[in-house]
Amino acid sequence: MSRATTTVSTLVIFVLALNLRPAVTSLGAALPDITVAGGLIAAVLVALPLWAIGLGGWATPWLCHRVGTHRTVTVALIGLVLSLAGRVLGGSVELLVGTALACLSIAVLGTMLPLLAQGSAAFTFGLGVGSTAGALVTPTAIMTSSWRVALGVWATTALLAQQVWQRTPGEFVSPRTAPGTVRASALTIHFGLISTVTFLVMGWLPGILRSAGVPSTTAGACLALSMAMGLPMMWLVPGWTRRWRNQTVLVVILAAPNVIGVTGLLLAPAAAPWVWAAATGTGMGALAFVLTTISLRSKDSSVALSATVQGVGYVIAGFGVLLCGWLHTGTGAWRTPLMLVLAVLLGQMVSGHIAVFRRAPAPAPAPASATTPPLVVHPQDDAPEVAA
Repeated sequence: MSRATTTVSTLVIFVLALNLRPAVTSLGAALPDITVAGGLIAAVLVALPLWAIGLGGWATPWLCHRVGTHRTVTVALIGLVLSLAGRVLGGSVELLVGTALACLSIAVLGTMLPLLAQGSAAFTFGLGVGSTAGALVTPTAIMTSSWRVALGVWATTALLAQQVWQRTPGEFVSPRTAPGTVRASALTIHFGLISTVTFLVMGWLPGILRSAGVPSTTAGACLALSMAMGLPMMWLVPGWTRRWRNQTVLVVILAAPNVIGVTGLLLAPAAAPWVWAAATGTGMGALAFVLTTISLRSKDSSVALSATVQGVGYVIAGFGVLLCGWLHTGTGAWRTPLMLVLAVLLGQMVSGHIAVFRRAPAPAPAPASATTPPLVVHPQDDAPEVAA
């Protein structure tokens, strides 16, 4: 591939990745101000994107096989444009249905991107920029207009990506179906727990801070800071994932900031909200780690592995997020949900260790006789192992 073609491909990946999170982070930033989303509806709105993304991920390999890579991405982008515009045109039903359809489109796009990106940091960095933009722009749009405008404006970003994609030459080959069954249960659980924490931060951080007495403008700005702190991690972590031999240490390092941030929100949310927001944002590098691992572990069949890990993982995360919402609704406080998040972070570290643990090669058996040559054990490559 020529230098010019590589540059175009990187820019296209970045533009596509921009659309993977604004539909969700804008919803989290606007949630306290959405008049048609109170009580249980708010909890469902935070969990719904995860279930929709999970279901859409499972359907992506079938759709890709039927219509090809280029048309699959085109369908996802058109669906995203229509659903983001439609979800703000009515009441709670339209908001729920539109959010679900938008996240189904995001699922298809997000499942395809590991294949198209092939481990490029443009994927995870674009995802981080989109997350930050959704959190930063939405509160300002609410103050100057309304929550409907603040959510609906993101349809224009999807429309821009669709136009860019339509003008992209067919340089991306159609993916091949993975032979046999991909055993990646530990990586799937790891992804699900990471997504639980990530979506809880995007969906509930402003609400947690506002319930502690932090002004609404400050709470919205803290969400934007959290997303912004994830940007350098989204850029750096893919390279770390390729180079670090001790992947368990990387898993723990990436989880540690979230432990600090969630503990701060649990014990003294209003004491240092900027610190807790920055810590939770830094911890989002764990998402870049697992997405890069998907690309590196199955380059010829990333759609199959991506669909497996993301499809099941997002469903797991959906139940975790909904449980936290129910606990908050039932107790009227955030103490119990945040304690659950700390338990999730512990599970994130354990599952991450199991997923990337490098097993030592089995020792060579003793020679049967003096004339039998010894068995030579070749060292494994540097790619991180995925546990079954």
